[in-house]
Order: sequence, then structure tokens, then C-alpha cells
Amino acid sequence: MSTWDGLEHLHMDCLFLAPGQRGLGLGALLMDAVSAEARALGLTEIQWQTPTWNEGAIRFHDRLGARAQEKTRFTLTVER
Repeated sequence: MSTWDGLEHLHMDCLFLAPGQRGLGLGALLMDAVSAEARALGLTEIQWQTPTWNEGAIRFHDRLGARAQEKTRFTLTVER
């Protein structure tokens, strides 16, 4: 469930390809498969994240037509 709009979505933590596998069209094929899974589940949105410094990934996501959303990510170290 998305806290942004209260709608269910398919969450993909991130999309990663090893450097030697990039530029071969595999990312687009993987995103096609993820999109097909979302459709099969009756979902209309996929959400994922990528670091702001990963300019290559951001260009790839832009080419897909994905829209970036502002978000602040928090981490909290828990003492043992």
C-alpha cells in the first residue's frame, strides 16, 4: 500500500544489472516482465528507488517514462 496515495502498487526495491550486462536491452526486458507481473496482479503502478547519484539509472528510468518523486530516506542505527 502506498503511503503517498493509499493505493496498492508493486514495489521493486531497485533494478540492478552488473556493469557488463548494461546497454544490452536487458533492463528494458526486466521492466517489461515486472510490468506484466503488476498487470497480472491487477495493479496499476510500480514503485522503486535509486540513489540520486546514480545518473545512468536515472536516465534509464526517464527513458521508460517513469516519474521521480521526492522522498527522504531515513536510516537508524540500533545499538546492540
